[in-house]
Amino acid sequence: MEPNVDRAPRGATPRDTSTLTPNTISRDYVHQLIIPTSPSAHSLLPHLRDPQLQSAPNLLPISTAPLNSTPHKRKAALTGLHPPINNNVSAGKRRRVNDVATLIEQELAGAQHTCLDFVQRFLFPGSPNTATTVCAEQILSAIIATLKQSESKAGAVTEATTIGHGKQCRKFNQKHLYVCYPPTYTNKGYPQWFCRFANAIQQHASCPPTKTKLEWRVAKSKPLLGAYNNDIRPDFVLTWGGVPLEWRSILVVGEHQSMGSNVNESFIQLASYAEQVFIAQPFRVFVFGVLTSNAGPNLTFWRFDRSGAIGSVPLNYSTSNLDLLTVVSALVSISQMNARHMGFHVDSISWGDEHAYPLDHKSDITIQMFKPVLGNSLVTIDPPSEVVSEVAASEVAVSLKKLVFLAPGIVTRGTRIWTGALSSGEAIAIKYSWSNTQRALEGDLYQLASEKRVIGVATILCCTTYENVLTHLHAGGSPAADCNFTQPQAYKIHMQRQNRVLSRLVLSPTGRPLLDSRLSPLQVAEGLLGGLIGHASLFFQGGILHRDISPNNIIVIDDSLPQLTSVSSPAAANDLFAWIWPRDGTPLRGCLIDLDNAIEISAQPSGALDRTGTYPFMAIQILRGEEQHRYRHDLESFLYVLLWVCCYPAVAGSANIISSVRHIWPASDPLSRFHDGDEFLVACHKVACVISSSRIFGLLLERFRPGFEHFKRVAKEMRMTLWRLPGCKYICKLSEEGKPSEGVDGQHQEGSEGRGEEDEEEGEREWLLPEEVRLGVSNKDAFLEVKKSMQWLVATLKD
Repeated sequence: MEPNVDRAPRGATPRDTSTLTPNTISRDYVHQLIIPTSPSAHSLLPHLRDPQLQSAPNLLPISTAPLNSTPHKRKAALTGLHPPINNNVSAGKRRRVNDVATLIEQELAGAQHTCLDFVQRFLFPGSPNTATTVCAEQILSAIIATLKQSESKAGAVTEATTIGHGKQCRKFNQKHLYVCYPPTYTNKGYPQWFCRFANAIQQHASCPPTKTKLEWRVAKSKPLLGAYNNDIRPDFVLTWGGVPLEWRSILVVGEHQSMGSNVNESFIQLASYAEQVFIAQPFRVFVFGVLTSNAGPNLTFWRFDRSGAIGSVPLNYSTSNLDLLTVVSALVSISQMNARHMGFHVDSISWGDEHAYPLDHKSDITIQMFKPVLGNSLVTIDPPSEVVSEVAASEVAVSLKKLVFLAPGIVTRGTRIWTGALSSGEAIAIKYSWSNTQRALEGDLYQLASEKRVIGVATILCCTTYENVLTHLHAGGSPAADCNFTQPQAYKIHMQRQNRVLSRLVLSPTGRPLLDSRLSPLQVAEGLLGGLIGHASLFFQGGILHRDISPNNIIVIDDSLPQLTSVSSPAAANDLFAWIWPRDGTPLRGCLIDLDNAIEISAQPSGALDRTGTYPFMAIQILRGEEQHRYRHDLESFLYVLLWVCCYPAVAGSANIISSVRHIWPASDPLSRFHDGDEFLVACHKVACVISSSRIFGLLLERFRPGFEHFKRVAKEMRMTLWRLPGCKYICKLSEEGKPSEGVDGQHQEGSEGRGEEDEEEGEREWLLPEEVRLGVSNKDAFLEVKKSMQWLVATLKD
């Protein structure tokens, strides 16, 4: 970024700063701050309540975007990470900075709120202290004394300097007045001044002994280590002292508004830094940010969590009769926060004594869980808190071995999946995610599936919930707390629809997602078959619709590790669902995971904010927002998953496609149009190039990787299953759902197993029934068609 032109604060006379030295002081400005060698002892600094906060103007406008404008996962989580974690992100996909910024802005639309008591509520977790003003003044006096001492040695101290920096000033009725103006507001000079200012405050405060010394540092000169977006560089950060700058060690991010940029652009830039911290630190619950102005001595504190962003009112730190003492107190409090108050999840984990914060796997993180109890369903749910003491002896510690998946983004589930192993050697998967409170808990749906003997789906061993964003992180939930915002009604509506709770699931078996490029074609085929069987069993047998079919939600079971559970179960007497998969001991090599977006078929719509699905794999009518999510939409997603895993990692020159249509399926990124563009464009592309034209669809199949030639037949047959018109052998057309079928007493029959009802005018009907996949073909019959194709594929690849 280009340096800004020096600008004096409002009401001040611009002055030449070209001759300033580190020890230069003027009457009107504190230009440079000297870090003392021995900090003075002062007491802790809780928040000073300031009446100015109640009347300060809003820094950021509240977005008026519709609350249901963004489909699920068309967010920063869409773009994937580079480099991938364990190859679970398609090769060649890089998170472009502009794309990420745009998606983060969409995530935060309607999710930015200004809290009137932000400093007291979020920066001071303890009780306010009546000595706050005195303590802040003592820190400023100590800083000024250091400056005076430095100038005295240089023979430059003057009475004007003394008065200008905090001694008695008669025109303010003998009250102590402290004045603080940066020497410049340019993007080049301001971050350096801010870091000196904040470090001087920290050094002069009374800081209890800590495992790690914290330090504010300028970070814009070069990319931080571990970044997935190398072009994203914070202006300044709070991090450990004496260590290389890397995202895993960043505690607070800072952005100085650049010349020519508006406040919202700078805010989105700050949010992109917060996202990087969430990516690098898997157990981060929230991230603090500081946004400073290029037009005067103003800053805003922000806090990002999985429901959005909450900011303070703008704080004017020019003098102590405004917000200077509040800013000083806040910076001291930030430097003294423990892991919980700094924004880390600590309730379910422990970490190495030599680490101040549970940053990542380098912190030697372990979890506490209850021993799985071998029963009819191999399921144990963690006991409630009131009985934990009675069963403490049943707890076991499990080391987190490897982070195998994480979802980027801010206002998302923020899913992190780790591998681990029990003391007896069995492999387990540990999943942390932020579930929308409007939806059923994922653990409850896994439990329901287990009770109904669903096959092809992972088994839950433990389920525990932790932080609730509204009640725990926002200290909200009461009328008084929820009203203390500049737009309380907008905040209440947003939190009703976007409140989240952190949950931890322990699952078995473990495996590799279909996105793993190390999988052989046979393993991919077995994974797809297992996912298809698991989805059908979940729907027809368990009464649960998955609603998020994607390559990351289908895994190929790792047979090289001992597994605690199996996704196949023995046949029960009078098994009514043996048609889904034979219960004769035939093993499933793949299974379906992630029920976070699943719903019971009999349940009403959840009312949660987002349309469900992972963007590139969402069905056309779900992208359009024109239909309720049905079985056929998930089956359509299976086709897109098959296309995806056959095309990626993309192989350049894998197809000889004529130049006139080559751009439709680019060799470097064949399905780029599945994830680039808005919902309307992606839906139109799928209709035109997948459904309507068999020729163009056939050209896509030529982009398949070597070894995946047999998948072409399955892709063609799935296209026919989904959209072939009755009486036509090769013509496909998208049919829309019409009036629902009704059964006994007018009740909607979602899970019908037979063919769709046919009336006397069946041949003339052009709209789908809710239980149909295509005209005249029921959910069950369509599943059996796709299952037959998948079984042929597996058998062929085995030969």
